[in-house]
Amino acid sequence: SNVLHLLTTKMGTLPARRQEALKVASCFGSQMSKLAVDILSKSPKYSDLSHELEKAVRDGFLEFVGSRSLHDELTMTKFHHDKIREAAYGLIHCDERERYHHDIGMVLYSYAGVEVEEELLFSTVHHLNRGVSLLLKFPSEKRISIAQLNLRAGTRAIQQSSFKSAYSYLKVGVELLLEDSWENQSKLSINLYFLLSKAAYALGSIDDAKIMLKTIIEKVKKLEDKFDIYFLYIKTLLSKREFHEAFETCRWILSELGENLPIVLEKDKINATSSETYSMYSGLTNSEFLTMKENKCRRHIAVMKFYSQLVTVSYHAVPRQMRQYYICMWAQSNLTNGFSKLTPTCLATFSCVLINLNLDTKEGYRIGKIAVEMMHRFNVVAECAPLVYLSVYAYVAILVEPFQSCVDMMQKGYEQAMFNGDTYMAACNLAQKIPKSLICGIRLSTLDNEIRNQLKRDNGYSQKALLPYWLIYQDTISLLADGQDVTSPTIEADLLDRQSNSVPFDYLDCLSYLRLMSSYWLGQYERAVYYAERKLGDERSKFRIVTSEFYNGLALIGMFRRKRTSALMKRIKTSITELNGAAEHSQWNFQNKEYLLMAELSSISNQSNVAILEWYDKAIDRAKRSKFIHEEGLACELAGCHCSSVGERSIALTYFSEAKKCYSEWGSRMKVKFIENQIRRINATFD
Repeated sequence: SNVLHLLTTKMGTLPARRQEALKVASCFGSQMSKLAVDILSKSPKYSDLSHELEKAVRDGFLEFVGSRSLHDELTMTKFHHDKIREAAYGLIHCDERERYHHDIGMVLYSYAGVEVEEELLFSTVHHLNRGVSLLLKFPSEKRISIAQLNLRAGTRAIQQSSFKSAYSYLKVGVELLLEDSWENQSKLSINLYFLLSKAAYALGSIDDAKIMLKTIIEKVKKLEDKFDIYFLYIKTLLSKREFHEAFETCRWILSELGENLPIVLEKDKINATSSETYSMYSGLTNSEFLTMKENKCRRHIAVMKFYSQLVTVSYHAVPRQMRQYYICMWAQSNLTNGFSKLTPTCLATFSCVLINLNLDTKEGYRIGKIAVEMMHRFNVVAECAPLVYLSVYAYVAILVEPFQSCVDMMQKGYEQAMFNGDTYMAACNLAQKIPKSLICGIRLSTLDNEIRNQLKRDNGYSQKALLPYWLIYQDTISLLADGQDVTSPTIEADLLDRQSNSVPFDYLDCLSYLRLMSSYWLGQYERAVYYAERKLGDERSKFRIVTSEFYNGLALIGMFRRKRTSALMKRIKTSITELNGAAEHSQWNFQNKEYLLMAELSSISNQSNVAILEWYDKAIDRAKRSKFIHEEGLACELAGCHCSSVGERSIALTYFSEAKKCYSEWGSRMKVKFIENQIRRINATFD
């Protein structure tokens, strides 16, 4: 405050025209472009601005950036310090600031109108909008002109993902519309309301966005003029967990576009459609996919767009088999009517069907990777990346490529969705990234912080569609870190209610899978097997089936050690066979798991100790090379338990010490404590 007082006092001694120049410069923030100076200097009110700014530079208040004078086109006039700018702005009385900004804005606007140069677009609109109460008194023609300028600024801000700025510009644009604008300025009204809704959605004002979109839907008569509006409207329904309305809206629009889709269909017909679609696609080479002619028909693009949305909504609204059918019909429409910029999302989603139905893992992976390549080749990454990366890397490539690289791609999908202002699709990418990160052995505290941050974001964005996932992820991580369950039985019971509209169908399988994993790590083998073999939902992704067999096999072996039965042994060998098949596609992801199951099988089969330890060491080495720190620790722990059971106490201590290091790095205090107890127990026998 003392510094500000001294600066303000010093400025108060300057000539009035110099003070005026400093006031003008302060209205632009920390720096002012030469173009702004030139335009303002053409106005009688600011005719000596350039001259006075040069004197202010000599006085030490300002500096030229890019050159030593305002004669260079690249020159920026910048305040030496934020406090100097603050003092200069303080010279303008609070009651005068609205008018002051308005006058600057009007000079800039008068120079070029709606066609104001890009460099000054945001600055001009900012100054004009500071005096919005004055703008509302303008004649109709000028109000509409400035509304158009706000539309241009809002559009540009959305392109830059500056949604907060876009919202402020577009909101003023809407305020400037006249009472008869829907009749006489319909295009301007639609664009302003739609983009304002888009900015509101991106900022989390879902209810506001929904209300404005409904207004446009009521005002606009032709369906083809409402495609983008309905698309965003359905997103708001998803975010509000109004899944049934979202699904029916998608289905109705598709029916209006000639795609009549049933709500229920017999299983045989669904499977026949899947096989038919598979045959249509499997005959095409990569080159044929990438050289197909694009169909730019607006109606066809709309069909593809709403199929994409129907499939997304169906994750929450219909059983797996009907979603499978919708995906296949989408894929057939894509192939029959020609490719479009949304084809990559179609191919990526169809690749998931091929994988999860066990139709053809290699073919599913091929089509998934074609989707990624096509997205880049046709320069549609911004539009397609969130859904393409989600589909391909969460469900398809993860069976072939290293887990870690797939997690990185899901993060890219999340970032692109956030850049697009699509908070729902961003959350979907993160909802798949978290459990895959858990499988990678990423530090538990890191994942916990990520979930807490997402819960805060969701709360701020009013984005509740995936809340059940965040709760079960948080619960699982708490169990693995400390052995503590943070989700009450009541909450879990509510989430398990199949009739509840708040529970996505996929969630039920996710819950079963994570309960299996945490139960095994807690040493609750019977409970783990129960979750492995109990189908809470009809969603059984290939990835979850394979990784479930790892924990299921280990839990069955734990049960076998207590009660040796042929039935258990048969089920154990089934798990090993599943992991063996998975390792053929990706040694990086699955071979350490196969080796560990083989080590445990050798241990319960009473093979030679040398052969048994060889399997354990192979599992440890493979987990280390794949950077699965938690599974390296698990292999060391189980090797230590085996050695302890056969009297090899010194070797057991070595394995347990390594396990403790791994678990400590993973962040599982529960497992560190367990290992410390094992070490104490063995050391006690030496005494």
